[in-house]
Amino acid sequence: MRKKLTDYRHAVWDWNGTLLDDTWLCCESLNRLLKEDGHPLVDPIRYRQIFQFPVIKVYQAIGFTPDETSFRAMSVRFMAAYEERKAECRLHPHTETLLDGLTAAGLTHSVLSAYERSLLTSTLTHYKLDRHFIKACGGHDIHAGSKEERARLHLSDLAHRPEDVIYIGDTAHDAEAAAAMGVDCVLAAHGHQHRERLEGLGVRVVDGFAELVAEL
Repeated sequence: MRKKLTDYRHAVWDWNGTLLDDTWLCCESLNRLLKEDGHPLVDPIRYRQIFQFPVIKVYQAIGFTPDETSFRAMSVRFMAAYEERKAECRLHPHTETLLDGLTAAGLTHSVLSAYERSLLTSTLTHYKLDRHFIKACGGHDIHAGSKEERARLHLSDLAHRPEDVIYIGDTAHDAEAAAAMGVDCVLAAHGHQHRERLEGLGVRVVDGFAELVAEL
């Protein structure tokens, strides 16, 4: 029998695509690079089909064969395009209602993100969400690598039993990070990957946060 969200004591949240509706901007930032380099563009549907971690695989999926040096250069260009417009992004509908409702039910919250740590911290402050989180763990760099090892460390820092923690993300890699932590997982199909890519992973999938708010 599935546990209620309010039966957990702590929620670990992914940021990009899960709380922040930035899939459209990531697609447009990627297209900016593709246009500059004379490559065909990808539409939002195709973007969500090819998005994966580590992000170097996204470039490989559209025909690039970057080595580490060229991938790092592309990451710098992508992040410049993204950061230039990120203030245009909004939180997904019901984000604040869900956070407030879970807090009222006694849960604490943290963020585990591939987004570089200083950028993550400043962005949480910009959206006035920092007050919700007892810990915000961002990536060591801008290259959006795996979160699995950091997920294990994140759980040990929280001092919660795995059975008392729920992980909420938007990609198959979030399910992998949750598995590395040994915690339950919910994936919202409103982010960087289509629902079809999330089904069959052995975790709960919802279309958006309205479904979770209804359970509070």
